[in-house]
Amino acid sequence: MPNFKILIEYEGSKYSGWQSQINAISVQGQIEKAIYAFSGQKITIYGAGRTDAGVHAIGQCANFTLENKTDLYQILHGINFHLSNDNIKIVNVEIVSNSFHARHNAHHKIYVYKILNRPVPSAIHFRHSLHVNKKLNIDLMNKAGEYLTGTHDFTSFRASGCQAKTPVKTLDKIVINKEHGDMITLEFQAKSFLYQQIRIMVGSLIEIGLEKQNLEWISILFEKKDRKLAGQTALAKGLFLKEVLY
Repeated sequence: MPNFKILIEYEGSKYSGWQSQINAISVQGQIEKAIYAFSGQKITIYGAGRTDAGVHAIGQCANFTLENKTDLYQILHGINFHLSNDNIKIVNVEIVSNSFHARHNAHHKIYVYKILNRPVPSAIHFRHSLHVNKKLNIDLMNKAGEYLTGTHDFTSFRASGCQAKTPVKTLDKIVINKEHGDMITLEFQAKSFLYQQIRIMVGSLIEIGLEKQNLEWISILFEKKDRKLAGQTALAKGLFLKEVLY
């Protein structure tokens, strides 16, 4: 059977997250239903990243196999037809080797968090960004990002319920920029992340951007290994899975 790789975009506000769950509407579950409606085949799709409830994606990847289906145009538009009532779109379909697995073969993921930094909330972007009404010091936030970059024990940035075997992760890059007027983007790149790690790092970087904490605070958080000492968990609505690298 051919193995298909799909590129997926979704607005995550109304979903329980990527992963299928009993009695909850998930992105994975809706796509699998659409594939069944299109092909008559009950299959499992394998996603590169298990985004949490309310998190969006512009570059999620997944793979699945189908019998007797090879027309990529038909597959793309057939699945999207059955997703017409969902905030989910398949952007691209391609045939890949049978050994390809969207999660196991991914070597890095890039996430972006969006902050609207102005006194007044947005009437347009309120579902896709966090509003911070006091001015953030982006230079300080970028310097704090340098402290976070590298291999560390991220226990202080790990939510309860995290099932990772170790809190040690390598954060390859954090880039913080101001773009489109008052919108600030924080881009994170790593092979993998702990549960809610990015959102806790964002909450902590906001504390530094507001000059409530100094740069050395990051080193203290690494040393103390205590989630209660770090910043608040930033809301899910500002987070996007931007790209999966293979």
